[in-house]
Amino acid sequence: MMSENSPEKYKIPDSLRPLLEALARETIRAQPDDVISFGKLFFDILSFHQKDSDKCVIGDNISYDMFRMDLQQRYKNMSSKENIMRSASPEDIAATKIQAAFRGHQVRMHPEKYGIDAELVRRRSSDRLASLDFKKDQKRHSIGGYSLEHSQTPEDRAATKIQAEIRGFLARKNVQAMREQNDNAATKIQAHVRGFLARKRLGKEGLISPSRSHSSLQSHRSDDN
Repeated sequence: MMSENSPEKYKIPDSLRPLLEALARETIRAQPDDVISFGKLFFDILSFHQKDSDKCVIGDNISYDMFRMDLQQRYKNMSSKENIMRSASPEDIAATKIQAAFRGHQVRMHPEKYGIDAELVRRRSSDRLASLDFKKDQKRHSIGGYSLEHSQTPEDRAATKIQAEIRGFLARKNVQAMREQNDNAATKIQAHVRGFLARKRLGKEGLISPSRSHSSLQSHRSDDN
Protein backbone atom coordinates (compact mmCIF):
# COMPACT_ATOMS: atom_id res chain seq x y z
CA MET A 1 0.00 0.00 0.00
CA MET A 2 1.32 3.47 -0.94
CA SER A 3 2.34 5.67 1.96
CA GLU A 4 0.50 8.97 2.48
CA ASN A 5 3.82 10.84 2.38
CA SER A 6 5.01 9.26 -0.83
CA PRO A 7 4.46 11.33 -4.01
CA GLU A 8 1.65 10.08 -6.25
CA LYS A 9 2.64 9.21 -9.78
CA TYR A 10 0.26 9.77 -12.65
CA LYS A 11 0.63 8.26 -16.05
CA ILE A 12 0.83 10.85 -18.82
CA PRO A 13 -1.52 9.95 -21.72
CA ASP A 14 0.34 9.10 -24.88
CA SER A 15 -1.61 11.65 -26.97
CA LEU A 16 -1.13 14.55 -24.55
CA ARG A 17 2.45 15.41 -25.50
CA PRO A 18 1.86 15.67 -29.30
CA LEU A 19 -1.36 17.59 -28.66
CA LEU A 20 0.38 20.16 -26.47
CA GLU A 21 3.25 20.40 -28.93
CA ALA A 22 0.81 21.07 -31.77
CA LEU A 23 -0.98 23.73 -29.74
CA ALA A 24 2.31 25.41 -28.84
CA ARG A 25 3.55 25.20 -32.43
CA GLU A 26 0.42 26.76 -33.96
CA THR A 27 0.23 29.41 -31.23
CA ILE A 28 3.83 30.48 -31.90
CA ARG A 29 3.15 30.48 -35.64
CA ALA A 30 -0.01 32.62 -35.33
CA GLN A 31 1.27 34.98 -32.61
CA PRO A 32 -2.25 35.76 -31.32
CA ASP A 33 -2.96 38.66 -28.97
CA ASP A 34 -5.55 36.56 -27.15
CA VAL A 35 -3.98 33.15 -26.54
CA ILE A 36 -7.07 31.77 -24.78
CA SER A 37 -9.38 32.60 -27.68
CA PHE A 38 -6.88 31.10 -30.09
CA GLY A 39 -6.63 27.97 -27.94
CA LYS A 40 -10.41 27.61 -27.98
CA LEU A 41 -10.43 28.00 -31.76
CA PHE A 42 -7.64 25.40 -31.99
CA PHE A 43 -9.57 22.76 -30.08
CA ASP A 44 -12.90 23.56 -31.76
CA ILE A 45 -11.46 23.08 -35.24
CA LEU A 46 -9.43 20.05 -34.16
CA SER A 47 -12.57 18.40 -32.75
CA PHE A 48 -14.43 19.12 -35.98
CA HIS A 49 -11.70 17.51 -38.11
CA GLN A 50 -11.32 14.57 -35.75
CA LYS A 51 -15.01 13.70 -36.06
CA ASP A 52 -14.64 13.31 -39.83
CA SER A 53 -11.42 11.30 -39.68
CA ASP A 54 -10.79 7.71 -38.69
CA LYS A 55 -7.15 8.58 -37.95
CA CYS A 56 -5.56 10.75 -35.29
CA VAL A 57 -5.41 14.21 -36.86
CA ILE A 58 -2.33 15.17 -34.85
CA GLY A 59 -0.42 12.03 -35.86
CA ASP A 60 -1.44 11.86 -39.52
CA ASN A 61 0.49 14.28 -41.75
CA ILE A 62 -2.24 14.77 -44.39
CA SER A 63 -5.03 15.21 -41.82
CA TYR A 64 -2.88 17.59 -39.81
CA ASP A 65 -2.06 19.73 -42.84
CA MET A 66 -5.76 20.09 -43.63
CA PHE A 67 -6.48 20.98 -40.01
CA ARG A 68 -3.61 23.50 -39.93
CA MET A 69 -4.77 25.28 -43.11
CA ASP A 70 -8.32 25.44 -41.79
CA LEU A 71 -7.09 26.83 -38.48
CA GLN A 72 -4.97 29.50 -40.15
CA GLN A 73 -7.81 30.58 -42.42
CA ARG A 74 -10.33 30.77 -39.59
CA TYR A 75 -7.94 32.71 -37.38
CA LYS A 76 -7.17 35.09 -40.24
CA ASN A 77 -10.89 35.81 -40.65
CA MET A 78 -11.25 36.40 -36.92
CA SER A 79 -8.20 38.63 -36.60
CA SER A 80 -9.40 40.85 -39.45
CA LYS A 81 -12.03 42.24 -37.08
CA GLU A 82 -10.98 45.03 -34.76
CA ASN A 83 -12.57 43.45 -31.71
CA ILE A 84 -13.90 39.89 -31.81
CA MET A 85 -16.12 40.16 -28.75
CA ARG A 86 -17.38 43.65 -29.51
CA SER A 87 -18.29 42.84 -33.09
CA ALA A 88 -20.62 40.12 -31.87
CA SER A 89 -22.55 42.34 -29.44
CA PRO A 90 -26.19 43.17 -30.25
CA GLU A 91 -25.44 46.90 -30.07
CA ASP A 92 -22.73 46.67 -32.74
CA ILE A 93 -24.88 44.47 -34.95
CA ALA A 94 -27.72 46.99 -34.68
CA ALA A 95 -25.34 49.88 -35.40
CA THR A 96 -23.99 48.06 -38.45
CA LYS A 97 -27.51 47.47 -39.77
CA ILE A 98 -28.45 51.11 -39.24
CA GLN A 99 -25.33 52.28 -41.05
CA ALA A 100 -26.00 49.88 -43.91
CA ALA A 101 -29.63 51.04 -44.13
CA PHE A 102 -28.52 54.69 -44.19
CA ARG A 103 -25.95 54.02 -46.89
CA GLY A 104 -28.56 52.15 -48.91
CA HIS A 105 -30.95 55.07 -48.53
CA GLN A 106 -28.27 57.51 -49.72
CA VAL A 107 -27.50 55.34 -52.73
CA ARG A 108 -31.18 55.05 -53.66
CA MET A 109 -31.74 58.80 -53.30
CA HIS A 110 -28.59 59.86 -55.18
CA PRO A 111 -27.32 56.88 -57.21
CA GLU A 112 -25.45 59.11 -59.64
CA LYS A 113 -23.08 60.23 -56.85
CA TYR A 114 -21.96 56.63 -56.44
CA GLY A 115 -21.63 55.88 -60.14
CA ILE A 116 -24.76 53.72 -60.20
CA ASP A 117 -27.39 53.78 -62.91
CA ALA A 118 -30.57 55.41 -61.56
CA GLU A 119 -32.76 53.17 -63.72
CA LEU A 120 -31.08 50.09 -62.25
CA VAL A 121 -31.80 51.30 -58.71
CA ARG A 122 -35.44 51.99 -59.60
CA ARG A 123 -35.84 48.55 -61.16
CA ARG A 124 -34.33 46.83 -58.13
CA SER A 125 -36.66 48.75 -55.83
CA SER A 126 -39.63 47.66 -57.94
CA ASP A 127 -38.42 44.07 -57.82
CA ARG A 128 -38.11 44.34 -54.04
CA LEU A 129 -41.71 45.56 -53.70
CA ALA A 130 -42.91 42.83 -56.04
CA SER A 131 -41.10 40.25 -53.93
CA LEU A 132 -42.79 41.56 -50.78
CA ASP A 133 -46.22 41.34 -52.44
CA PHE A 134 -45.48 37.82 -53.65
CA LYS A 135 -44.47 36.65 -50.17
CA LYS A 136 -47.59 38.28 -48.73
CA ASP A 137 -49.78 36.43 -51.25
CA GLN A 138 -48.00 33.16 -50.50
CA LYS A 139 -48.67 33.60 -46.82
CA ARG A 140 -52.33 34.48 -47.43
CA HIS A 141 -52.88 31.46 -49.69
CA SER A 142 -50.74 29.00 -47.74
CA ILE A 143 -51.67 25.33 -48.02
CA GLY A 144 -52.55 23.36 -44.94
CA GLY A 145 -52.09 26.33 -42.67
CA TYR A 146 -48.33 26.44 -43.32
CA SER A 147 -47.02 29.91 -42.55
CA LEU A 148 -44.11 31.55 -44.35
CA GLU A 149 -43.57 34.06 -41.57
CA HIS A 150 -40.44 32.27 -40.37
CA SER A 151 -38.81 32.78 -43.79
CA GLN A 152 -39.42 36.53 -43.84
CA THR A 153 -36.70 39.00 -43.02
CA PRO A 154 -37.29 41.71 -40.39
CA GLU A 155 -37.72 44.20 -43.25
CA ASP A 156 -40.43 42.02 -44.81
CA ARG A 157 -42.28 41.75 -41.50
CA ALA A 158 -42.01 45.51 -40.95
CA ALA A 159 -43.40 46.22 -44.42
CA THR A 160 -46.23 43.74 -43.87
CA LYS A 161 -47.07 45.36 -40.52
CA ILE A 162 -47.14 48.84 -42.07
CA GLN A 163 -49.39 47.64 -44.89
CA ALA A 164 -51.73 46.00 -42.36
CA GLU A 165 -51.91 49.20 -40.32
CA ILE A 166 -52.71 51.24 -43.43
CA ARG A 167 -55.44 48.80 -44.46
CA GLY A 168 -56.84 48.89 -40.93
CA PHE A 169 -56.87 52.67 -40.93
CA LEU A 170 -58.69 52.84 -44.26
CA ALA A 171 -61.17 50.20 -43.13
CA ARG A 172 -61.90 52.08 -39.89
CA LYS A 173 -62.28 55.31 -41.83
CA ASN A 174 -64.74 53.66 -44.21
CA VAL A 175 -66.72 52.17 -41.33
CA GLN A 176 -66.86 55.55 -39.60
CA ALA A 177 -68.14 57.21 -42.78
CA MET A 178 -70.83 54.55 -43.18
CA ARG A 179 -71.80 54.92 -39.52
CA GLU A 180 -72.14 58.69 -39.85
CA GLN A 181 -74.22 58.26 -43.00
CA ASN A 182 -76.52 55.78 -41.25
CA ASP A 183 -76.84 58.09 -38.23
CA ASN A 184 -77.83 61.00 -40.47
CA ALA A 185 -80.41 58.86 -42.25
CA ALA A 186 -81.82 57.63 -38.93
CA THR A 187 -82.04 61.22 -37.64
CA LYS A 188 -83.98 62.31 -40.73
CA ILE A 189 -86.37 59.35 -40.47
CA GLN A 190 -86.99 60.07 -36.79
CA ALA A 191 -87.65 63.75 -37.56
CA HIS A 192 -90.16 62.84 -40.28
CA VAL A 193 -91.93 60.35 -37.99
CA ARG A 194 -92.15 62.84 -35.13
CA GLY A 195 -93.41 65.55 -37.49
CA PHE A 196 -96.02 63.24 -38.97
CA LEU A 197 -97.28 62.16 -35.55
CA ALA A 198 -97.36 65.76 -34.34
CA ARG A 199 -99.33 66.93 -37.37
CA LYS A 200 -101.70 63.99 -37.06
CA ARG A 201 -102.35 64.78 -33.40
CA LEU A 202 -102.89 68.48 -34.12
CA GLY A 203 -105.23 67.54 -36.97
CA LYS A 204 -107.33 65.41 -34.64
CA GLU A 205 -107.48 68.26 -32.16
CA GLY A 206 -108.64 70.60 -34.94
CA LEU A 207 -105.66 72.91 -34.62
CA ILE A 208 -104.64 72.39 -38.28
CA SER A 209 -106.60 71.15 -41.27
CA PRO A 210 -105.90 67.68 -42.68
CA SER A 211 -105.15 69.17 -46.09
CA ARG A 212 -102.44 71.39 -44.58
CA SER A 213 -100.93 68.42 -42.76
CA HIS A 214 -100.85 66.44 -46.02
CA SER A 215 -99.29 69.32 -47.96
CA SER A 216 -96.66 69.78 -45.25
CA LEU A 217 -95.73 66.08 -45.48
CA GLN A 218 -95.40 66.34 -49.25
CA SER A 219 -93.18 69.38 -48.82
CA HIS A 220 -90.80 67.52 -46.50
CA ARG A 221 -90.54 64.63 -48.96
CA SER A 222 -89.73 66.97 -51.83
CA ASP A 223 -87.05 68.64 -49.72
CA ASP A 224 -85.39 65.26 -49.05
CA ASN A 225 -85.35 64.48 -52.75
